This record gives sequence, structure tokens and C-alpha cells, in this order.
Amino acid sequence: MPNLTNITARHAHFVEQFKNGQVKNFMPFLNRVATRMRAELLKTDTVRSKARIESKLAFVDALINSEFKAYTDELQGQLILFAEEEAEFTAASLTKVGKLAEATIPSTSQLKAAINARPFANRLLKDYLNDFSKDQAKAVKNAVSMGFFEGKSTKDIINDVVGSKSLGYKNGILNVSRTSAERMVRTSIAHTASVAKSYTLEDNIDITPYYEWSSILDGRTSPICQANDGNVYPVGKGPLAPHHYNCRSVEVPLFDDDVKIKKGRPVKVDTTGSEQNYNTWLKKQSTKFQDEVLGTEKAKLYRKGGLSVDKFVNNTGQTLTLGQLKTKYPTAWDKANN
Repeated sequence: MPNLTNITARHAHFVEQFKNGQVKNFMPFLNRVATRMRAELLKTDTVRSKARIESKLAFVDALINSEFKAYTDELQGQLILFAEEEAEFTAASLTKVGKLAEATIPSTSQLKAAINARPFANRLLKDYLNDFSKDQAKAVKNAVSMGFFEGKSTKDIINDVVGSKSLGYKNGILNVSRTSAERMVRTSIAHTASVAKSYTLEDNIDITPYYEWSSILDGRTSPICQANDGNVYPVGKGPLAPHHYNCRSVEVPLFDDDVKIKKGRPVKVDTTGSEQNYNTWLKKQSTKFQDEVLGTEKAKLYRKGGLSVDKFVNNTGQTLTLGQLKTKYPTAWDKANN
């Protein structure tokens, strides 16, 4: 019989793929901002009167707010569709394990209201998305304004904002916008997924009265999510992901017979006899799935080289390249490739 923990963990991987796709959707908006801003700033002549500078700053403000708001509007539409799919998936999962003939699914209007009403990271979703455009416009305007008043050349101001080609444009203020957008997208999707699931569980609370907090323990998990991993809460009364920006934790539905009360607190009934984390879970998955999650070469290091998944990142959470892994773990590399 399918296991809800396993189903949830596998689905979380595909949610991460959806996040990646939505992050890529931001790039055309960012590229338009960079192209139009470069063209506008190149029009700047040697006469830099207060009126001309204010005109440039007004252009920057209008451009970024227009493009980035268009993106966040598009994202909000995608989030509603995603919420519907998440609610349907949660209901289908409850049905699949044989506990319900047909689980109840919240309406679109209920989901939309819940997504916008429940705060995360001490903010409401609509405020988070609205503030994104304003914050990025302010940062770019400050850079342009500072450049003008410091007497920098137009080329230097453009480099400050857009970045230089030799450095892959990663040294410009707009790269901060890209990073901020990625954080915004991933966190908003995590919030939407969590609310859609929680609301579906509340609609079926007579059957699924509890949920387990499940964190991905792969070396990049935050201390707070490490601490919450495995905790059991009554539906509607416990914390919901995201706990922080870029949070990847999820909630796993639990049925009455999955939970026992120990010292006045709900705890999950252990049917395996051993603690499970992401690493031990991945070992039980198919070779194909391991290859999809890790990539073919890293999957070989995982299976044949004996490296656990936390070895694929460094202490700051950055993913190591194959070259870095070969240098750092030569014995595992030899085992995997022989």
C-alpha cells in the first residue's frame, strides 16, 4: 500500500522543479529592464542638471515597477492554479492510501482567500509580492543616483546597475534583483503549497487530524527546520512551512492510527524501527529517481562511491561541482568510476 511519507517526499521533488521553472520565467522581465535601462542611460550627455537626473530616476522607477509588477501579477495567477493542483494532489493522496472513498477538496475561492490571509515570515503574500517591485526599484535608483552625484561616467553607472559582461553581469545591482526574485518565487510557492495542503487537511480533519513536519536533511537544512523535523501537530494548530525564505520543509498528513499521545504530546507511531532522513529515504528509491534527483554522475558517487547527500554541498550550502568532488573525495570517485 502506498505510504504518505513516501508520496509526499517524491512530490516535493517535483514541486522544486516547478519552482525552478517559475524562476526562469523571471529572466525575460529582468532582461528587458537591463536592455531598456542601458539604452536610456547611454542617452545621458555631459550636462547633468538636476532636472535631467530626476528624469532618469523617474524612468528607472517606472520601468522597474512596470516590468516587475507584470511579473508578480503573472506569478500570482500561477500560484492560484498551483494551489488548485496541490489541493487536488493532497486529496488524491488521501484517497490513494485507502482511508477515504473521496476526500473533500476546497474551492478555488477558499484557497485564494487562505493563501492571501495566512502570513509567512511575518508577511502576507500580497505585501511580499508588492514590496518586491518597490524594493528593487529603490535599490537601482539609489545606485544610479549615487553614480550621478559621484560624477561617475555613464559606462561606470551602467556597470554598477547591469554589471559587466566579463563577470557575467553578476556584479550589478540587477543581479541582486535576480537573487531576490528567486527567493521570492521559491518562498511564495512553498507558502502556497503549504496552505493548499493544510486547508485540504482541515476539510478532512475527521480522517486526518494530525500532520508531521518533514525537513529535507541534506546538509542545507536550517537549524529551525532540523529542530522541527519529525514533530507532530494537530491540523490547524501547528506551524506551517515556509519557516524562512527558501524553506523546503513540507507537512505530511497523518491518520489517527499513525499517532499516539506520549507525555501529553502527539508523536508518530514508529513502524520501521529506525530513524529516517532524506539520505536513508533516497537509498530506497529507484536508480532512475536517484539519477533524476542527483544527476547521473553524482548518483554513481552516491550508490557506488558511498557518499551521502550532505557531501554534495559545502559548509555554506553551495553545491559542489564534479571536479570539486573528485578532488575532495578521490577514493569515492575511484569507486564510482571503476
